[in-house]
Order: sequence, then C-alpha cells, then structure tokens
Amino acid sequence: MNISILLPFKENYSQEMVGAVSLFVNDTSSISAYKNSITIFGSTNSKKFLSKNYENLKIKKNFLKSANKEYVKTFINHPHFLNTDILEIHNRPNYIKMIKEKYKNKIFLFFHNDPLSMNGSRSVIERDYLIRNVDKIIFNSRWSRDRFFLNSRFKDVMLNKSEICFQSTNKVSINFKKKKKIISFVGKLNSAKGFDIFGKSIINILDKYKDWKAVIVGDEPREKMFFHHKNLVNLGFKTNKFILNFLEKVSISVAASRWEEPF
Repeated sequence: MNISILLPFKENYSQEMVGAVSLFVNDTSSISAYKNSITIFGSTNSKKFLSKNYENLKIKKNFLKSANKEYVKTFINHPHFLNTDILEIHNRPNYIKMIKEKYKNKIFLFFHNDPLSMNGSRSVIERDYLIRNVDKIIFNSRWSRDRFFLNSRFKDVMLNKSEICFQSTNKVSINFKKKKKIISFVGKLNSAKGFDIFGKSIINILDKYKDWKAVIVGDEPREKMFFHHKNLVNLGFKTNKFILNFLEKVSISVAASRWEEPF
C-alpha cells in the first residue's frame, strides 16, 4: 500500500523553519504502522528536510497563474501520484476539487485550523461537497468539527465520516526544582497571536518583579513589533528541539491569541 501526504504549499518541512503542520505530520508518520509506505510531498526552499521520506516539489513561477494551482498540478504529474492508494491532504480543502478530477482512490482531509476561515470550506455548499467527496475528514478538536458541520444538512448522516485526532506531545518527566524565573512567548510575533498584548504587559511585569526574566522565541517577517527591557531577550526563530529543551526551564508560558486558537 502506498500512502501520499500532501502538505500545504510553502509549508516548511525543514529543520530550519519547521511549521506546525510539518511537525504533526513528521511525528505521526514516524510512529505509524505504515511508515515504510508513506511519502510526504511539499515545497520548501530548504535543503534540510525533517525526514528521508520527503519529496520536494519544484514549481515553475508564473505571475499570471495561481501558485497553489501550479503546486497541485505538479503533484498530480508526479510519478508517485497514480500509484497512491491513500492520499492525505493537510489544511487545504481547496485542493480537493482539482485532485478529484484525476484521482479515484481514498482521500483523507486533515483540518488544523477553523474550517470556516479556509478557502474551499467557508460556505455550507463547499463543506457539503467535501463531505460527499472525501472518505474521511479529521479534525484536531471537537470545536473544529462543530464549526465544519455548522448548518450542514448532512451532519447526522455524515458525522461517521469524521474523526478527531488531538494534537499532543510525548510524556516527559518535569523537574520543577530546575524551573527558573522565566516567562516565555513562543510563536509567530504578530497581533493574531497576541504578541502586542504580551509585549506591552511584560514590560510592566518585569519592572515590578526585577528578579524575573522574559524570553521571546519566534519571528514574523510581515508584522514588525519591538519591545525593549533589560530583562527581556528575543532569541528569534529556533528549532523545535531547542524550544522543547528551553521550556523545561520556563515557569510561565504565555499564549495570548486573539483568533480561535486550535491549540
């Protein structure tokens, strides 16, 4: 059996700038009973891929054509495509229609975010199309699944076509004696993630509690916000391995998202 996993276009399946979807796919596929049958497809400029079973798709840039459509076409033309028994598509419901024209085997669709905020699943008509044309739809929370079936006339008969797969972590032993007086913010440094809220608040906190420090890990090329304090450090982007080790020392980790955070 051959299983193909198609990542979102520009999702970084790399050790340098790994994305959340890539982390999930890498972690789950590496422990799958079918791991030797899995090939992961994506498009990144990095050369340091997360796993050996990754195929990087090179697309021709054309300002007159949609990059996402060219990406899907490149995948469809890949020799591995026609030999795929199960296809997993992650976080891109708008890929389904193009692929269904050429592919007749099983399709699984994974939602990592709010379905109502994504192209291809915003309207009831689009979501009903997905229910009828996808073999299994998998969500990362009950909330995400409820959003998908909002106002759907197929909910009662098609709920069995869906599953919930909570995003999780490995069990780790935590030594609280090694915790330090550190407050952390990890993630995209933008207003959607509430970084501006964190930045304004942390200055007041560090002024009041002078023996505490704050550490920021992340970046955001599209939105620039800067906060300065002698006890505030911005480490920029770091690998997932670095972050996991770093969090062992952190006492308080802040998540101040404004949007409906799937986590």
